[in-house]
Amino acid sequence: MDDNQKKQFLSGLFVLFGVALLLVLLFFLGLSDFFTQKVLLRTGFSESVQGLSRGSAVKYRGVQIGTVSNISILVSENIIQVDMEIDPRFFSKGRKGESSSTGEFRAFMNSEIVKKGLRARLEMLGITGMKYIDFDYFAKGAPMPEQVPKFTGPNALFVPSVTSQMKDFTATLTEAVDRISKIRYEQISERLESALVGLGQLLNSQEIRSTISRINETSENLERVTRNVSTVLSEERVKGVMELLEQNLKKLSTLQNSLISTTSEAKLPESTEAFRRAMNTFSDSRKELANTLMKLDQTLEALRVLADVLSADPSSLVRGRTGGSGRK
Repeated sequence: MDDNQKKQFLSGLFVLFGVALLLVLLFFLGLSDFFTQKVLLRTGFSESVQGLSRGSAVKYRGVQIGTVSNISILVSENIIQVDMEIDPRFFSKGRKGESSSTGEFRAFMNSEIVKKGLRARLEMLGITGMKYIDFDYFAKGAPMPEQVPKFTGPNALFVPSVTSQMKDFTATLTEAVDRISKIRYEQISERLESALVGLGQLLNSQEIRSTISRINETSENLERVTRNVSTVLSEERVKGVMELLEQNLKKLSTLQNSLISTTSEAKLPESTEAFRRAMNTFSDSRKELANTLMKLDQTLEALRVLADVLSADPSSLVRGRTGGSGRK
């Protein structure tokens, strides 16, 4: 083989190697998807899907598991049908990381949809306006829809959908704008203006001014009283008063305890009866004393009369009283 043939052989070999390398790269970059068995999922939306197109991402709780394969309109159902191709290899069936088969993936999805409330929902992809479909447990405990839409195309696993947060926000915003539009601003403005006029007249009235003046005087008097109180009642004095009050409270408590003890130990019925008898005896003695004092007073009166007679006529003690002498 001459040099020219060698060069042609090497050139051909290099070209073949480059083509083989390119095929390998293409296989790993995307052609491998043609050899992967996908699972077809389907859902329907009753809202706008603007921003969603073929090739848009389909995610399971934030992890991309497939893409949107077709979007169509069901006129009879008034919904948007969205078909998705899901790669079951993203779902591991055990600790060893083995990928789930098509049947295992379908069983898993059915269980999650019926028992745990797995649903599809449109989500915004940043601020670009693009959308994607996210699978998550948006309807935990909610029952399955009673009526499944009549989809077209090949058989696929149906995943119920829920309204997106944007639709709920739009509905709330629309309702708020509708309520705001019903507000009668002219009437509110007129009433506010009349209220402000009435308030101005009220504030300029003589009664309000005199009331404000009295409030100012009261505030000044209160401030003076506060200063006087703070001057008279120093911290030490307040502390002393509190200590004295505490001591008196302790003494009062001791006296109370002593009184309770004395009362409990005393024989109240016997003491009361004895006291009653003593009072009766004292009453009788008081009557006798009154009689004795009355007799003593009579005796003193007789002695006074005798003393007067003897003072006027001492000899009458020997002669006796005459008819003309002495008191009658």
